[in-house]
Amino acid sequence: MIAITFALPQESKDLCAELKNPSQESAGALPIVTGSIGHREITICHTGIGTESAGRQLRKLMKCQRPRGLITAGFAGGLDPKLHTGDILVATNFSDSALLSVTRHLCDDFRCCYFGTLTSQPDVAETCVEKSALAQRTRASAVDMETTTIAAECKNFSVPMLSARAISDGANTPLPVPFPVWFDMEKQVPRVGSLLAFLATHPARVAPFARFVRDISHARAQLTRYLMLLLEEL
Repeated sequence: MIAITFALPQESKDLCAELKNPSQESAGALPIVTGSIGHREITICHTGIGTESAGRQLRKLMKCQRPRGLITAGFAGGLDPKLHTGDILVATNFSDSALLSVTRHLCDDFRCCYFGTLTSQPDVAETCVEKSALAQRTRASAVDMETTTIAAECKNFSVPMLSARAISDGANTPLPVPFPVWFDMEKQVPRVGSLLAFLATHPARVAPFARFVRDISHARAQLTRYLMLLLEEL
């Protein structure tokens, strides 16, 4: 069985739609879903955003199922200006060497697939200035909030891991809505009312937010296509 992690169901929904005979192993905002794709048994685990939630969900996954390999997927913010929305970054600093060999072959045939380093940070880099400063400090290609914790849990349980992220927002694209406005970290759910109230009082942000939503859909579709090809190779 291969496990694939995403932070939120909003990131995994396209891949979940590809599952045959899906069943939900746990309920709540961050379910664990099992099924099959082709001849592969797949478990999709939602980690939530942030290190605390990711560690808790990974331990839950390892307790009920011990995968023979894990792919940590989802979105990341671009720090390298050459990365654009929908590009796939395979994180060389977090991935198992044998799994990296498979992805190098795969990326020969997949456009917009790059190899680079990923940094995990406790806070969201929302502005172009913050992204530039983080790029200079870490020399990383992209940033997320969970991969360091997921990698540590995989190491604890001796599970080989591959890290692959789709770029949701580029280095030169600021987030249109502050992260705490639209997401509740404690409950791990979007703040829909807060988001709508913010957009109502900041009408200039409506168009950038609409573009961001469109870009997210593109990034999710690209990531799903990449994962489907990857699963064929494993």
